[in-house]
Amino acid sequence: MPMQATTHPPAAEETTAAPSRYHGLDGLRAFAMLLGIVLHATLPYFARIVGIEFMWPADDDQSLAMFVLFDFIHLWRMPVFFLLAGFFAHLVLERRSAAAFMRDRLRRIAVPLVLFTAVMALILPALWTYGWTGIFVIDPGVLDPRKWPYLASQATPLAHLWFLWHLLIMYAALLGLRRVLATRLGSAACAMPLLAALRRHGAAAVYARAPLLLMAAVVILLAVRGGDESKPIFPPNVPDLLYGAVFFFYGYGLWARRALLDDLKRHGNLAVLWASAVALYALHLVMLAVLRDADGGGASGAAAWLALVEVVARGHAVVLLALALMGSCEALLRAPRPWVRWMADASYWIYLVHLPVVAWFTFRLAHLDRAGRLAALTGFAWSAELKFLAATIATTMFGLLTYRYLVRDSPLGTLLNGKRGRPH
Repeated sequence: MPMQATTHPPAAEETTAAPSRYHGLDGLRAFAMLLGIVLHATLPYFARIVGIEFMWPADDDQSLAMFVLFDFIHLWRMPVFFLLAGFFAHLVLERRSAAAFMRDRLRRIAVPLVLFTAVMALILPALWTYGWTGIFVIDPGVLDPRKWPYLASQATPLAHLWFLWHLLIMYAALLGLRRVLATRLGSAACAMPLLAALRRHGAAAVYARAPLLLMAAVVILLAVRGGDESKPIFPPNVPDLLYGAVFFFYGYGLWARRALLDDLKRHGNLAVLWASAVALYALHLVMLAVLRDADGGGASGAAAWLALVEVVARGHAVVLLALALMGSCEALLRAPRPWVRWMADASYWIYLVHLPVVAWFTFRLAHLDRAGRLAALTGFAWSAELKFLAATIATTMFGLLTYRYLVRDSPLGTLLNGKRGRPH
């Protein structure tokens, strides 16, 4: 849906002075990372409903509300991550050289990826065995190098860290494209005014107030990707990688057109964005329910059209939700707040370590409840929602306390967040 019109300079002059720090976007990044706990805590409570118990151990109590919560967060969370990653990549590249930028990304992204992938590869197989059987089984064979190609092909070692792997690929592609544009297309544009005009008008079309081109690209990639969200190390899942890259490069270009970001903060525009996003998300949910009934009835022709409506609604909702969240956070957090900066730092550590912690809490609660010990210990029956809430709170507290007392002022904290003044 189009945002309310405001006067703008021409596209070539849309760049506004960059603030020293985007406090709202910092807050949004922290919020999205912390929601990883919520996202993964919901899974055991609808895994049986949607038939994914083979990949995620299910609790005996199932809840449709947990599925809706998961679906809503999952819809926009990773696109927002990639949007912010592209936006901040451009910001940093304006202030540092490409070599300094890549060194920083290798230190803060590649090194943690290698370290924590090794930890996940050792912990998760035993933890998932416990989730399914109630018994911990440590397989020493996981260290056998002959198994590594198989593990890599299944993306098992990456687990939730696939985001860092895709991000490194996008950073490398970005630096390569910048080099090509600077050495070849830059000189060609000077010699060919038509090429320069095409680039200028193309950018204006992509970053129009109504993000129609972005929504069209997202819908096409969702349709091509289908339900295949696998994250192998190599070769990468190309449609899935391109889906994230669309948001990454849109975020990269958005930094140079910050007037559009200022537009997103206007109350009228936010109202239009949120109303449109909620309506389209509701349509997506309705289509999911109708598709389930249509598949059961064997109406394959009708199901194809329903699936098209669903993917169009989902693709539009993803873009509008991402932009609405960016605008809302920038509107709410205009001034620096030490607790937001602190949470932004803590959220990276929590993102890295939360999966085995939240999985253990949910699996442990499931086995205690299954044996009747949970009700005996507490004196009341535990619903899926109550177990979800307990696991989410416990994992969040674990992440915050370990960051505060073990990580923040340690070499690991410096590795993850760099050297900086740390507010109380």
